[in-house]
Amino acid sequence: MQFAETAFSLEEKLAGQKLIKTLESQRNAKRKALFEAQDAVDQRRESLIAQIEAKLTQNTNSTTVVNFRWRLA
Repeated sequence: MQFAETAFSLEEKLAGQKLIKTLESQRNAKRKALFEAQDAVDQRRESLIAQIEAKLTQNTNSTTVVNFRWRLA
């Protein structure tokens, strides 16, 4: 009877270890996906900042369209 109890206990432990391994794999996959999403957000932020900086540094040119001269008599 003692052998049957030990075998059942070992089966439970093995099943528990397999479950832990599966859950850890899922956790690692989710962690990896989170880091990838954070990297994508950071890249998008950098791109938006660069676009804003480019708009702020645009040069404006002025051209004379009409020139008036006044003389008082």
